[in-house]
Amino acid sequence: MTEALESKPVNVDFEGAIGRLSNATASPRKIARDTQREKTSAAVDILDIRAGGVPTDLAPAIRQGLAKPDARGLRYMPSLLLWDEQGLKAFEEVTYSPQYYLTNAEINVLENHSRAIADRIKPGSIVLELGSGALRKIRILLKALDDQGKSVDYYALDLDRNELVRTLSQIKPGTFKHVRCHGLLGTYEDGRTWLSKSVNTWRPRCVLSLGSTMGSFTHSEAREFWQAWSNTLERSSEGAQIIVGLDGCKDEAKVFGAYNDREGANWRFVMNSLDHANRQLGYRAFNCVDWTVKGQWEAQEGRHTQYLVSTKEVDFEGTHLKKGEKIFVVHSHKWDESERRWLWQESNLREEKTFASRGQEYYGMPELSWALADHRY
Repeated sequence: MTEALESKPVNVDFEGAIGRLSNATASPRKIARDTQREKTSAAVDILDIRAGGVPTDLAPAIRQGLAKPDARGLRYMPSLLLWDEQGLKAFEEVTYSPQYYLTNAEINVLENHSRAIADRIKPGSIVLELGSGALRKIRILLKALDDQGKSVDYYALDLDRNELVRTLSQIKPGTFKHVRCHGLLGTYEDGRTWLSKSVNTWRPRCVLSLGSTMGSFTHSEAREFWQAWSNTLERSSEGAQIIVGLDGCKDEAKVFGAYNDREGANWRFVMNSLDHANRQLGYRAFNCVDWTVKGQWEAQEGRHTQYLVSTKEVDFEGTHLKKGEKIFVVHSHKWDESERRWLWQESNLREEKTFASRGQEYYGMPELSWALADHRY
């Protein structure tokens, strides 16, 4: 399903032509693999909602982030570099690490509370998941909705078409009787614009952020993010709600182990951002052998931070990076109860119910808490 494009006198399929020329010299195995991918893609409903229908250009942000240190004295890489096709696959590997407690805690919440969560989602709803990634968790909730006979449309929003196709194709035809599954290709901002269109405002809407996505935002960024979504949901004539996963674990050893696993899954996930940066820039600006990854627990801020660290002096387009210089990549903030209350109040949301992971608490806080909040009218 795609939006109609303005018709033009001549329509040359450049992408298809390039593909056919490439296949002329490709191996039979590669041709068969590409053909199968095309068939799978055609069978999965993906709506391209990107502004202008083009990928996000991260090259300007890469150059800006490395040109000079910010107010913290740090250079940075845009965190969106983490989430290309290879990055999404690498992060899926992270979620299977025994030390990465978050995914198991999230699954625990769903296995124990999916019916109660599904009870609160109205029939006929648009269920929009932000940053869907692998669908291990959402399938539990979708099954609960289907078991209740609720006809809903689930939309998985993510940045990479191939990964959307791969993950959605794992939901075989006939898996659900009442739940219909679709993909949205775009950013969070693209998703908010799409959801605010009049064609969607007459239906109940439920926005999901089931992973601990909010961890990558500072407090002020999270407030601005949910304020924007609150304003969007306010225009729903049939009611709206959000379900947000927030990790409240501030046990330094446990958090550090989750992001610095013995198998090196997190290391590979972060290092992939350099390959993605090279593709965005159009040339090999960074050699991976010149870099490593450093994870650091920052107790005062209540967060874990991951950095790329140069193992030698590196020159990038006139910018000199010293040996051992840390380049900021991403935060993982942990939200305690008072911080969660502040977030809802500042975002004009009212907390209706909190579902916590069973049996594992630190400093009196559940290590993972999902807040189900209604828009405050």
